[in-house]
Amino acid sequence: MLICITDQDNKTVVKEESFLANKYTVISRSGLNITEIQIIEAVRGLANPKRILFLENRTGVSGIIARGLYPEAEISIHCMDLYYAGKIRRNLLKNEVSSVTVCCKPYVEQKDIFDVIFLQLSKGGATRELTLDLMQQIHQALHVGGKCFFSIEGNDSWVRNQVEKLFAGFSPYSQSKTGCCIAAKKKEKLKRVRDFHAEFVMTVFGKKPVRLFTIPGVFSHREVDQGALALAEVAGGESQKGDAVLDMGCGCGAIGISIGVNQDVSRICFVDSNSRAVYITEKNCQLNGLERYEVVMSDIGIEEECGFTLFTGNPPYFSHYKISELFISTAYKALKPGGRAFIVAKTAAWHYKFMNAMFGNAELINRRGYEIIKSVK
Repeated sequence: MLICITDQDNKTVVKEESFLANKYTVISRSGLNITEIQIIEAVRGLANPKRILFLENRTGVSGIIARGLYPEAEISIHCMDLYYAGKIRRNLLKNEVSSVTVCCKPYVEQKDIFDVIFLQLSKGGATRELTLDLMQQIHQALHVGGKCFFSIEGNDSWVRNQVEKLFAGFSPYSQSKTGCCIAAKKKEKLKRVRDFHAEFVMTVFGKKPVRLFTIPGVFSHREVDQGALALAEVAGGESQKGDAVLDMGCGCGAIGISIGVNQDVSRICFVDSNSRAVYITEKNCQLNGLERYEVVMSDIGIEEECGFTLFTGNPPYFSHYKISELFISTAYKALKPGGRAFIVAKTAAWHYKFMNAMFGNAELINRRGYEIIKSVK
């Protein structure tokens, strides 16, 4: 079997790796992460599983190999971000695998159903609180007697301790210089289910306060990021009656909701690729009484052109500015002539240059230790 893994731009892949006694050859752009390699090896040792679930998988390779080994099993891959769901689906299509379910939702909804669940824990991936949330979801999704594997990059004793507490024990499965895999069984249902929601009030000087819920995996959980506050202050201060607002990379919806609560806008569109962000933004819009709004899950922006007058964006810092470029390009396309775009960054030299080139103008505003770039279409 030949598995081709590509990035969003379908660039040429360069690395070849063999697994399971050379039965599977995986070609990837830079090699598989150790967490997925450990899972591939663990998949082989399953005892006739009926239902398998993979969590935090970003390529689909483990699911494809599991399908080859266990043709009768029901196999699901759950991820929270639409970008990775799309990447997984492309890899399934390349390998002509059509019977693996790919789910992009905020929670694993099925309870007491899976025989085995795999969770990948890569460095720089899930936060500790999100990891705890995922572990609890795994426990609930397994039937009693079901088995789970935690594939860890490095040798994180904290993860081991949490698995020990939740499952009342675990056993080492594999160990290498760069990672380890541990296994645990569900012995009984949880006596207490933890609630990882947080609620707080966002306050912008001179504006009505906003109540917000957050959950792990949403930027930023339990408090409003200073960059988001800075953007809410500047963009909110320049909002006008009747504005049509596009809040891209909305997170928990803090910026757009603050504008909507404090200004008589005509509409607000919230966009995020993270299913948890979309879920919690919808909740927060309802909590704060917004009426003229929509929440869109998308990893490519929106198709609508010239429909908005105000754009706000707080793009993440990874991906070598690809995501920032998507934000700014979407802003230019979506704004009407005269529409204003506001982008926040810790250091905004690249953003300033790109926005100035695209819009023909750019203004730098310093606030709360962040830089906000304003451009007018």
